[in-house]
Amino acid sequence: MAIAVISVVISLVETTRNLKNIREMAHYSCPVKVMRSGNEDLLTEMESTELVPGDVIEIPEMCNMPCDLVLLTGSAIVNESMLTGESIPVIKNALPFTNDVYSPESDSKYTLYGGTKVIQSRQFGNSKVLGLVIRTAFVTTKGNLVRDILYPKTNKFKFYRDSLVFIGVMALLAIAGFCTTLPIMIEQNYPFLQILDRSLDLITITVPPALPAAMTIGTVFAMNRLKKHKIFCISPPRVNVSGRVNLMVFDKTGTLTEDGLTVYGFRSVEEAESHGKKHTYFG
Repeated sequence: MAIAVISVVISLVETTRNLKNIREMAHYSCPVKVMRSGNEDLLTEMESTELVPGDVIEIPEMCNMPCDLVLLTGSAIVNESMLTGESIPVIKNALPFTNDVYSPESDSKYTLYGGTKVIQSRQFGNSKVLGLVIRTAFVTTKGNLVRDILYPKTNKFKFYRDSLVFIGVMALLAIAGFCTTLPIMIEQNYPFLQILDRSLDLITITVPPALPAAMTIGTVFAMNRLKKHKIFCISPPRVNVSGRVNLMVFDKTGTLTEDGLTVYGFRSVEEAESHGKKHTYFG
């Protein structure tokens, strides 16, 4: 019992600590210039945490976007590698005057997403480069990614289904053994407390209560080892699944469109020498 309580407490503390670290890594705030008077020459400086959809802000160069916005005037060159993995900068143009309804998904060439970096902004004439805030906080594209990390969807792993089946089968064996020995103990006039004690012993021997505690302790130790390598885990059940991974494959830009990838093989490249060191490359 003590082992189970200690393991649960340690797992809870580690998960909470990792959640806090991820929140601190994802949190971003910066000063922005907002136009709320209708005059672009009168801009009010405030923190980006105070922005709301409908605000019009100035887009300076070399800054990270704190929200999702649509470009109203000027143009901008944006690095979206943080969201898409593409290392090539993307040009964003001002939203044209049309009768079509704006959509952040289909009109991405006019949209600047939170978390991306503005490399260069270009104004046309005397007008500043302005953008209309459309989404903030967890509603942004970056916010959706952070939310998926903080609150992952529950997955039904085969390992846990098999564990429940194993425990269920052992429980049936315990019940069968209890039903078989109960009439014999009653016939031999065993005391009630002794019958209860023997029954509980049979159940605890067949279904080991320390099994979940032992698995939890092993997961906690694995999380501590991962943390030494700057790898944080907020979903302990996924540690058991990741332990079965023996190969990780990435494409060059990170634009995989499927949830899974089947590797049929690889092609090796001859060893190459660079700065006096030998390196083996695989393609």
